[in-house]
Amino acid sequence: VIPEKGQPYKFKLPGNVVEVKEIALSEKLRSGKRKRHVQSQWEIIRNFHNQLERGNVDQFESFCRQFIPHEPRALAPENLFRDFQGWQLITEKYNLHHPISPFVQYYWAWRAVHIPLFQMLQAPIPQADVYHAVSTGYAGFLGAIAKVVNRKPFLLTEHGIYTKEREIEINQSELYVGYQKRMWKKNFRGLARIAYAHADLIIALFRRNQEIQIQMGAPPERCQVIPNGIRVRDFQDIKPKPHKGFNVGFIGRMVPIKDVKNFIMAARIIKDEISAAHFYLIGPQEERDDYYQELLLMVDNLELKNEITFTGEVDVKKYFPILDVLCLSSIKEAQPLSVIEALVAGVPVVATDVGDVADILQNDGIVVSPKKPDKMAEGVIQFATDPKFRKRCIQWGRARARRDYDLDKIIQRYRELYQRYGTKEVVQWRA
Repeated sequence: VIPEKGQPYKFKLPGNVVEVKEIALSEKLRSGKRKRHVQSQWEIIRNFHNQLERGNVDQFESFCRQFIPHEPRALAPENLFRDFQGWQLITEKYNLHHPISPFVQYYWAWRAVHIPLFQMLQAPIPQADVYHAVSTGYAGFLGAIAKVVNRKPFLLTEHGIYTKEREIEINQSELYVGYQKRMWKKNFRGLARIAYAHADLIIALFRRNQEIQIQMGAPPERCQVIPNGIRVRDFQDIKPKPHKGFNVGFIGRMVPIKDVKNFIMAARIIKDEISAAHFYLIGPQEERDDYYQELLLMVDNLELKNEITFTGEVDVKKYFPILDVLCLSSIKEAQPLSVIEALVAGVPVVATDVGDVADILQNDGIVVSPKKPDKMAEGVIQFATDPKFRKRCIQWGRARARRDYDLDKIIQRYRELYQRYGTKEVVQWRA
């Protein structure tokens, strides 16, 4: 599922990917041959909309089958915009929810929300033994459709909480006014409910996210936690190299959500206490050049030009041997791999309490509140001045990270899930 066709891939496809089918959200809807439809079809569509507004997705399969192209009386998406019954449905929703808003604006907002969904309903679904979506939203919606159409199991893995991420973007957007923002947020919540209700298994990266999924409607008995993993063998043999001073590292993109400014402020406090401290900011700078320029100015203003090194995008494995501590200053994360990599490499960690950080570190690192540079500095200073504590964190953190976050073990867990669900034929689904 992509915004529009012709966009280059951000990642190299693995060798075992045999085919890619692109569904572009912005593509023009295909026009179908005009057919006669019965009133009962429109009642199914109306009932589904009404129930979805109350959080009930029991009628999704019936709704879905009104639009699947190979169904004999399938509605073409333009029927919702051109037929009298479709127009009636739109005006009903307008009068019920937004009667004081200009109808023309409401109509085009309604179209913008629904057209991507019709792209999913019209999409050709390839035959497969298992369907697996890596988010709710459009991907999860397509997974639920695939289950309805082909009667095969549907697995869902969420790396973050997709609905929450979209709501943050919508709230920050200047493209929409209040009621339009509410429409978009309600849309993504509905898509999440549909995906959760139809998924045979719902996987979160960590316990906190699983709790949020359940709060948002995921059936607890179908929820499971499988973390991200790293190639432990790439980091487990890293040994510290002799070096001068006390080196503190930051690994991540130079973007606001990583709160690099918080790390730089902590660096100023640390430098005042540990004169030999040096700081490495490891990661790409190109994504937000305006923010990167602000960081350079901040470094200059805090008189840290000689103490801070921006490395750009590099192989982090080359820096772990000379780091004494790694800091993570993010205001939002899911399951930061840099923290796991540092633990396996034997580098102790001070990190903000975001995402799964507290569960990753447990008692083998220092967790601080976001936007508290003084607390982050205190954590780094504790590692610098308490060698016994530092040694214990390194030993126990390394052992636990190797055990719990080995990518080979994570891959094996997914392989077992595919084998288990891939042998299943799904009977007529009932919520």
